[in-house]
Amino acid sequence: MKRAVILCLFAGVFAAALYLVFVLRGESEPKLEQQTVTAQQNISDSVHTYTAADVKSGCSAEDRIFCAVERAVKCTLAPEIDGCAKETVPAFVLGRPDVTERPTEMSFAITKIKPIAGSAEIYVYTKSSCNAVWFGLCEGTVVYALSPVDGSWTVTNIYALEN
Repeated sequence: MKRAVILCLFAGVFAAALYLVFVLRGESEPKLEQQTVTAQQNISDSVHTYTAADVKSGCSAEDRIFCAVERAVKCTLAPEIDGCAKETVPAFVLGRPDVTERPTEMSFAITKIKPIAGSAEIYVYTKSSCNAVWFGLCEGTVVYALSPVDGSWTVTNIYALEN
């Protein structure tokens, strides 16, 4: 009985300390900084819409996975902005802007994040739409393959699934 009381008291103090750490930081819930995703995550994220005329480099979100997908979308619309390089997006995304018809509007919502077994790579499933054909890679279910690079995520390939 004495051990149970001590154990419960210890667990309560630990939980209270953890709660205070997050309250003092101004965070309502813990955010784990992890480079690998070990379990599939289903997400019902809001829709993010971009236009070529308004695209700016950088990412305002803290989520590195979201930022990698957002960078690929922004580089599809405007490959000349800062951050668009062969090291950060697949080379075909940059392409030849003078030859390849690009969309001027794109939107996406992340629906699922799936780790690839035996690899650090993940697949990010999105519901996407755009106003051009662009290789068929911006309409419907679009999957972004991401790999960890230097403490962040990089889109290594983009796939479209037939609906």
